[in-house]
Amino acid sequence: MNLMKKLLLNKLFLTGFVIISGLFLVSIFYFIVFKDHIPTTSLLFAADGKPLPAPYSFKKFPPFGTDGFGRHLLIVMIVGTKYTIAAALIITFLRVFPSIIFGLILHFYFNKLERPIKSMVDSLNYFPMTLLAYLLLNVILIQDVSMTLVDGALVEGAQPLPYWHRVVLFIIILASLFVPTNSVLIANEVKIIMNKEFIECSRVLGATNWRIVSKHIKPFLVPQIAIIFIRDFIQSLILMSHLAVLGLFIGGYYFREDLFGQTQKVSLSNEWAGLLGMWWEFLWTTYPWISFIPILFITILILSAKGMMEGLKVELALMDNLRETPLKKENLLLPENLAPFERIRNYSK
Repeated sequence: MNLMKKLLLNKLFLTGFVIISGLFLVSIFYFIVFKDHIPTTSLLFAADGKPLPAPYSFKKFPPFGTDGFGRHLLIVMIVGTKYTIAAALIITFLRVFPSIIFGLILHFYFNKLERPIKSMVDSLNYFPMTLLAYLLLNVILIQDVSMTLVDGALVEGAQPLPYWHRVVLFIIILASLFVPTNSVLIANEVKIIMNKEFIECSRVLGATNWRIVSKHIKPFLVPQIAIIFIRDFIQSLILMSHLAVLGLFIGGYYFREDLFGQTQKVSLSNEWAGLLGMWWEFLWTTYPWISFIPILFITILILSAKGMMEGLKVELALMDNLRETPLKKENLLLPENLAPFERIRNYSK
């Protein structure tokens, strides 16, 4: 039985996959059928004629109520699902797959520079990536045109970038911050594999670098890259949430007046991280449940991805155990707490 069939029979992996794909497909279906229309409740009035302030509770408009604009929160979450998952997947793809190329190039063509590059990359781990991403994006993704007084005259500052330019820059910057770390990680593991005896045998028989990579290194790396992909997907969701709380949304925001004429920021894409940033201030009001709605959905997404990763680790460990001849039961490889590429080291012992 191949790995994909085993994963489909693994309860952890299957549950996580069904939840993530189900949420994504529901959002796509709503877009196709209803064109992402978000129903809005107009201002309500009490029996004595006094206006009732929005947001309205989940008791009046189940299951989640409305926001300050009268928008139904469940529909807002459904609309933003596809953008949240798609953005995290694109960021993860740009974090992982260029790292594979750079890692192989670093090992095969810049082997002498591997140690100094590794030292420089390791130093990045001591700097908070959320803060670094905020410092870079806050300068680029300006939303408001500033006015500066110069010689008694008002001068306009930099103009904001177009919407899709902001989206592309947001994704590229978040992805590029982690490419050096992943590249060095992959280069180190390729180096470990290249020291094995079967690689030396292939060299003696005249195998080229490409053949060694495609025939000998690939079977070890591909499963681990899948684990790294899911891990980076989780990290991307967390980083997007942190930046949203700091006021940086994917694609930016616009200003809109609520039912009482107060101007508030609104996420352009309604992705979950942006909604968290929009509704973060509700934690200190009488409507704290609004802030917890995107937190709940993001947590479900992260736990689903974590379940997929753990299920994949279990199946890979079982496959490694089957390759061993014959092993005692107490010596079987266990998947718990395995770091990335640790199964390569265990298998090579």
